[in-house]
Amino acid sequence: MLEHRLAKLAAIATFLLLVIGGTVNPTGSSLACPEPTLVCHGQLFPPMTGGVFYEHGHRLAAMSVGLLQILLTVMLYRRRRWRVLPFVLIGLVCAQGTLGAITVGFKLPWFVSTGHLLLGMSYFAALIYTAFLTRPTPSVVELDWHARLVSQLGPARRWIGIACGAVFAQLLLGALVRHLGAAMVCLGVPTCTRTGEWWPAEAVQQLHMVHRGFGCVVAVVTTIAAIQVFRRTRDWAALRTLSVVAPLLVLAQVGLGVATVLTLRAVPLAVAHFAGAASLWALWMSAWLMSAPRQATTSVPVARVRP
Repeated sequence: MLEHRLAKLAAIATFLLLVIGGTVNPTGSSLACPEPTLVCHGQLFPPMTGGVFYEHGHRLAAMSVGLLQILLTVMLYRRRRWRVLPFVLIGLVCAQGTLGAITVGFKLPWFVSTGHLLLGMSYFAALIYTAFLTRPTPSVVELDWHARLVSQLGPARRWIGIACGAVFAQLLLGALVRHLGAAMVCLGVPTCTRTGEWWPAEAVQQLHMVHRGFGCVVAVVTTIAAIQVFRRTRDWAALRTLSVVAPLLVLAQVGLGVATVLTLRAVPLAVAHFAGAASLWALWMSAWLMSAPRQATTSVPVARVRP
């Protein structure tokens, strides 16, 4: 189905948009374009130098995703199988653009910037959901096979849900660390200060340490969930692969977090750390949707009967 391919394309484009957006803050480019509109210094295509390269590059990428979403909304609406979903998706994009404009217009209020990041992750998840929802209609044999695999998974699916919740909570903490200026307030590893202090008096340092501590919680939850899924998916290659990748990804995340601190937030490492968080979010969301029960559906519209 064409809308399935377009949903996957939009999800990939949104992931790239998130990563591009992840370069804006570490490079100090958040206000490189002072206008809260589509233009930068009065131009739609200004010279892409300095901070403008990151900030306006992010805006141009967002415009591209917006155009993809308009096309996807039209296609989903014309299919007439999904009545609400097209409007939810376009609403999320409009809300995200509005938050981005407010962020610039009011000079980076932390609560708006944090909401902007979390809404972006939520829209990303909604596109992954759309890609799963628009898959080709399965045969009866495929439905029976899927039902058997879901039955074998059993309580391990609850661990997938717990992992999704833990990762989203860590995304919230990471957004607060970024937008409250707490990224470089603890320069010691593993302690906050280089003199060995674990819990300083400053609130921003405490926030940073909470983010570190909860990162360890996410690592433990991910590992338990991955083990539970791996043990119950001998015949489910795709889900088993995700369960193998998840602990490796979270281990890389911990390493990137440590390296980001030790290098005083080197931009490539900070961006890679953010991309890893988005990847872990996509992985567990995909596992949750992949392991959901499936039902046969039809894309044939119901004919109208004339009175």
